[in-house]
Amino acid sequence: MNNKTEINSYIPIETSYYIPAVVDRLLKRIKSEKKGSVVLFGFGENMKWLFRLLREMGAPPKLSDWRPFYLKYDCGGTPIVNIKTFKNRKDILLVCCLEEVSQIKSGMRFLFENNLNNLPVIYDRSEEYNPFLQEEPFKTIRKKALERAKSMISDAQLFDLIQFIRLTQNVPGDVVEFGSLHGGSGAILVEALNHYGRKPVWLFDSFEGIPNSKYGLDYRWNNSFSNNSFTEVQNAFADCNNVRVIKGNICKTFKIVESNISFGYLASDTLETGEVLLNFMWPKLSVGGIICVCDYGSFPNCLPLTMYVDRFFENRKDAWIYHPAKCGIVIKKTAAG
Repeated sequence: MNNKTEINSYIPIETSYYIPAVVDRLLKRIKSEKKGSVVLFGFGENMKWLFRLLREMGAPPKLSDWRPFYLKYDCGGTPIVNIKTFKNRKDILLVCCLEEVSQIKSGMRFLFENNLNNLPVIYDRSEEYNPFLQEEPFKTIRKKALERAKSMISDAQLFDLIQFIRLTQNVPGDVVEFGSLHGGSGAILVEALNHYGRKPVWLFDSFEGIPNSKYGLDYRWNNSFSNNSFTEVQNAFADCNNVRVIKGNICKTFKIVESNISFGYLASDTLETGEVLLNFMWPKLSVGGIICVCDYGSFPNCLPLTMYVDRFFENRKDAWIYHPAKCGIVIKKTAAG
């Protein structure tokens, strides 16, 4: 390949080569509609692209927003006006140009609550809906937690932890985690509590690997997960006066928690820890409180633990149990024992 060809290969030949896919989809939809005029709604990159492309086609759109800050803006010299200017006309096509889910919902709410419901509206997004990454307060909780520590569990599981804290925010009691590893899930719990209401948090781990169990069914776990650091996790929460990081065999150190529990997270893998900690936590769990066993159903690693959890709850009348689609189990206490 000669130098000339190499250089030219990096230069877009047509605009269509580099416009965002979501803009291209909206543009095709606009072309297929037969309306008197097009109004773009919501200042941002999509609005800028659509304005440019429609103007180049000889059909310059009008620009609108509902947020006072953006009513001072323009695009290509065309001012952005209040969407209320267009009243409830059916002869225009309103194109929502927003990307953030929270902003799309805010814009739709404004239309709905201001009797602009006859305006024909089209919209699109470049990404699938993911509240953990896109919605507040979840994405800020995630961001702050990541600044503290990384987690090895999935985004779906981390998002669930935020929900458990939200659901138990008015339930009295401390928050406990058994099996903290690198502190990532603990960081999610702490930042969720910083948003929904601070409570004492206890993070337990041996920080030297899983101790040998008294059960042969746990044999595979001996000394697993020794690749973490007590000092690192402790330092991650040094600014949190409501957090205690406890080092040692969790089958022995758990007794330090004397208060009631509002949420308990069992991420310790073994049958022995399930037996010890469920028998400890359930009597102390406040009514309305939740226990999540992270690794329930994890195959083949945690079948002994799974067996014990089933056994523990099989005849209980005070437990509401939810099985997620994959691994894990959630148990809510419905009545005083």
